[in-house]
Amino acid sequence: MRINGLKKRLAENQVDAYLITNVKNVYYFTGFMDIAGAELSLLVPVDDVPLLLTPPLSFTAARETASDCLVEEVPVGDEPLNRLVTELKNQQIRVVGFDDLSIAWYLSLTQELGSTRFMQNQSMVWGLRRVKDEEEIHFMKKAAALTDAGATVGMEFVGDGVREYEVAAEIEYEMRRRGSEGVAFETVVASGPRSAYPHGLSTDRIIKRGDSVVMDLGAVYRGYRSDITRTVIVGKPALNQVRVLNLVMAAQEEAFKAIRDGVNARDIDTIARNIIEAEGYGRYFIHGLGHGVGLDIHEPPRLSQQSTDCLKAGNVVTDEPGIYLPGFGVRIEDTVLVHGKNGERLTRANYFEG
Repeated sequence: MRINGLKKRLAENQVDAYLITNVKNVYYFTGFMDIAGAELSLLVPVDDVPLLLTPPLSFTAARETASDCLVEEVPVGDEPLNRLVTELKNQQIRVVGFDDLSIAWYLSLTQELGSTRFMQNQSMVWGLRRVKDEEEIHFMKKAAALTDAGATVGMEFVGDGVREYEVAAEIEYEMRRRGSEGVAFETVVASGPRSAYPHGLSTDRIIKRGDSVVMDLGAVYRGYRSDITRTVIVGKPALNQVRVLNLVMAAQEEAFKAIRDGVNARDIDTIARNIIEAEGYGRYFIHGLGHGVGLDIHEPPRLSQQSTDCLKAGNVVTDEPGIYLPGFGVRIEDTVLVHGKNGERLTRANYFEG
């Protein structure tokens, strides 16, 4: 029961309760998934049963699917904040940690409960979420398989005369029809000079022979996400395109070989970066090597030169070196599960076809 892990952290940090308003965190701890932006409040006292407050629109679904908590409806016209204040007063809670609060809520709570201290501490949640359990890994493998299907269709469909958004539509349709709950993020299909934009999204640009086409996409299964990038050269590639593509593939592969429990995330980034810098392209690798993936597409740990994270078995991270030159770009990415002695690619679609 994940709630127990949070309660243990509360006790260790002498925090009386934790207030969760982030919808994905509510899902992580209770199994109830609501739409983005839903007004939910999950109060987890260290020594009592958690209470989930929901609006009427969410109450029935929460009552039927949430576990390890009491579910209470806040009627139309009532303020969830007032119900929360009452609960905190009744339980005489003195120190409350929280994940996300609006400024308005924070000010109101601190004014109404002058003797209660509120402290943002997201590390209590991320310390749990960043290491995936067996159920989460199962869901992420399903998401990765759906992502592979989308990437394969994208590589098959892309070609001379096709618009970027048409490729994106084919990718998203394939993932949806196979069971994806949606897209993990807005699908990127960036061609020609736009392939040098790391977040090029998809436009009405017509893809032409000789274009480098970067496709970055992801599926969702039971709320969990996957992430893949493949680069396709349409028609016969130029020598410089082949050189850059092979270099990025080599950097990705060497970084992948180093992924395992106990390795500093910064060191993994360094391996890929050194390979690219040795060939004179270092200044064109303009982002970190990767990031954690789970219920969010960007989570801890980070793999970058600024990272202080250490990889742990159960982390799921991306391995995505890229080179972005004037005129074209290349990125190759896989979602990787960290094991004790190695990494496991969860995404496995062929690297590219041209």
